[in-house]
Amino acid sequence: MQKIEIELDQETFNKIEQLTQTHHCEVSDLIKAMIEQLTKPEIINNSFIGEWSNDAELVDKMVEDILQYRNS
Repeated sequence: MQKIEIELDQETFNKIEQLTQTHHCEVSDLIKAMIEQLTKPEIINNSFIGEWSNDAELVDKMVEDILQYRNS
């Protein structure tokens, strides 16, 4: 395993905390789920992926949906 250190604004940190509590998981689980979803061929080949960087709420919702699907 590798360790990373990131800096987040307070709003993003609060959302991560909420997601980990809601889904009873660790931050690393959220990151892994997001990466798994984003590296699916149909996502990588989609031309609007770059636009997500400016839409934190969309990314948060996407991660939430990923974890809900994973836990069902």
